Amino acid sequence: MAFEYKMLVLMTLFFLFAWLPSSIAKWKSFGGKWLGSNRNPVTGKEILPWGARAERAHANLKDNFPGFVVAILLLGSLNKFDALTSWAAGLYVVGRVIHFASYVAGNVLIRALSYFVALSANIYLLAKVF
Repeated sequence: MAFEYKMLVLMTLFFLFAWLPSSIAKWKSFGGKWLGSNRNPVTGKEILPWGARAERAHANLKDNFPGFVVAILLLGSLNKFDALTSWAAGLYVVGRVIHFASYVAGNVLIRALSYFVALSANIYLLAKVF
């Protein structure tokens, strides 16, 4: 299997479990009964700050992941994988994982840098399609 496809699988696994940190924070903030309910607002309670950041990090991931999926699938179907697409796919995955972790931790500088690394890698991959 091509390295780019391996990165797609790895990123998909990360994507599938990225909801977990915010759910843990909601469980700690509101309890398990609320988590299993229709999640009506709880008066006088807020999600823990790191949990709110985890929720926003997950939303950001959901916004950015489809572009990576499209780029990898198109490049593979067009037989355009090469050494640079492997590097870009790896940079995208590393950048997105660091972005998520630094977002949850509240580290703005690392979050911004990792976002731009991943975004640049994805733009390169999409441009390589043409």
